[in-house]
Amino acid sequence: MPREIITLQLGQCGNQIGFEFWKQLCAEHGISPEGIVEEFATEGTDRKDVFFYQADDEHYIPRAVLLDLEPRVIHSILNSPYAKLYNPENIYLSEHGGGAGNNWASGFSQ
Repeated sequence: MPREIITLQLGQCGNQIGFEFWKQLCAEHGISPEGIVEEFATEGTDRKDVFFYQADDEHYIPRAVLLDLEPRVIHSILNSPYAKLYNPENIYLSEHGGGAGNNWASGFSQ
């Protein structure tokens, strides 16, 4: 029975590493930056469903939640060729948009 894995990408570092992680998984499983399965990857059982959920016949979306207090990194992901890969409902940004300024108490209260 396949298991599903959900990734949590928290903050600048988590989102930057997570972005590279998803780029690599897409390359390994034959998924384009738009989330469409490439023609060469349609055969076989490589278990795409562990990290991705299938939105329709050919479109795969990462099982990922992206969170950040400062929008710069997530906006750079959303302006990359992989922007259509992610589900916008799984992206959470701070209402203030200024980050925590390396201040734990400020980040905790947000």
